[in-house]
Amino acid sequence: MKKVNTKFALLALASVLILGTLTISCSKDDDNGHEQPAQGTIDPAVGTYKGKLSASNTYNRYEWFDAIVIVTKEGGNKLKITAKSGEEYSYVTPKTFTVETCACFGENTQDIVSLTGSLEGIFHYYGSNKNISVSTDEQSATDVRFRFEGVKQ
Repeated sequence: MKKVNTKFALLALASVLILGTLTISCSKDDDNGHEQPAQGTIDPAVGTYKGKLSASNTYNRYEWFDAIVIVTKEGGNKLKITAKSGEEYSYVTPKTFTVETCACFGENTQDIVSLTGSLEGIFHYYGSNKNISVSTDEQSATDVRFRFEGVKQ
């Protein structure tokens, strides 16, 4: 009889330990001391950026340093990038990207990227240092494609 009671006591103890471990380790608010990034908003990418802009056509490639582009919100998941008007590089074609948020470029960052397969090109906003990298594609014969890398002002 003592042998059976000992087995039940050990089984009960093991059950309590397992239940306690599962209850403690599965806490929803366990953030390991790290602040979690806000999810779902593309607002951090909106603003004015300064950096290097390159444009090219069939025959020539042009580069401007200290070029300025403006990123505006065009809806819940769309960002439009436009070169500053009145500049010699202002002729590049503005593009509107459908984007999503993620922690793509580092732990606990809020990054914003264009959707995979986007016909407009590639848009990346790096939340850790507030930089953007944009490469546009031509969608018509009159489009002037460009590449821009810059930091938020």
